[in-house]
Amino acid sequence: MRSIQQLLSEVAYLQRSCEYLVDALQHIETAGTHLQELDPMQEAMVESATTEAVGAIKGHLDIATRFAEEWQTRLQHI
Repeated sequence: MRSIQQLLSEVAYLQRSCEYLVDALQHIETAGTHLQELDPMQEAMVESATTEAVGAIKGHLDIATRFAEEWQTRLQHI
């Protein structure tokens, strides 16, 4: 039973982490919709920040998804 309790605890932690991510993304979306006309320098700054952040986040999400799928597969074979 200890292993099941640990599994459920870890899943709850990861779900909360995902909720925090969704919350952060919603704040970013709100900030983006409130941006006014940008000068070329600001445009470049937004593009750079977006490219860097999205690349890192997508990479981590892809890896996390693969790990979760592997975990699910391992549990199904027990």
